[in-house]
Amino acid sequence: MALTSPITSPSRESAGPLTREQIDALVKKLRDPSLARQFLMEAGLIDADGQLSSPYRSQDAQPA
Repeated sequence: MALTSPITSPSRESAGPLTREQIDALVKKLRDPSLARQFLMEAGLIDADGQLSSPYRSQDAQPA
């Protein structure tokens, strides 16, 4: 997760699975719409217009 916002957590020594506490903390922070949008953009899931990025876009979908 390459975020430059308060969403990022201190780096972990091991790259194991996230703990329930880490997941809960992320979900709590992502309740803020602007942080959620930033997260989705940096993850490459949506573009600057809020539309799904091309790999996730249905070929039959119509723009909103």
